Amino acid sequence: MKKVFYSLILFSGLSACSSEKVALEPLRIYDVANSNCKLSISPTDTRPDFYAENNAIPAKLSIELDKDGIAQCLLEDLKANCAVRNIHVDIASQDNQITLVVYHNVLDAFADCICKYDVRFKMGRLTAGSYHLKAYYARPDRKYDEADIAYNGQVNIVQNKKVSVRFNPEAGLPEN
Repeated sequence: MKKVFYSLILFSGLSACSSEKVALEPLRIYDVANSNCKLSISPTDTRPDFYAENNAIPAKLSIELDKDGIAQCLLEDLKANCAVRNIHVDIASQDNQITLVVYHNVLDAFADCICKYDVRFKMGRLTAGSYHLKAYYARPDRKYDEADIAYNGQVNIVQNKKVSVRFNPEAGLPEN
């Protein structure tokens, strides 16, 4: 009987440690996938009214949290130079603040046009709640400053419900 009692105590102690580890695991981004160019516009080759209308549409970030703490994220209509091939997303978090950094690889050549891309990614180990979200468009060296902010505000993430925020319509990925 004593062995069973001690085994139960040991088991409950180990399970408490493992659940604590899950709570302390940092947020991370993975499975980043880029679309091809969805729309190409050029300030010199596109009709001015069509260019202005499509250039003014802001990027939108959608986050949907599933029951396992995995957030399915979609960044739609991200503006970047047509020569961009891979768009990346990094994350930093502390307490209830999430900072996303969106950037691309160094360009081999520049194109005289802007494309709209979609970027899908997963954010792991997120819990439902209210967060202060900051998103930056960084240069290929991943450096950014406050002028590069694409979004700065509160977001209330609810399990099994899609939440969307609109980024600054004038912002886009810097070319270099």
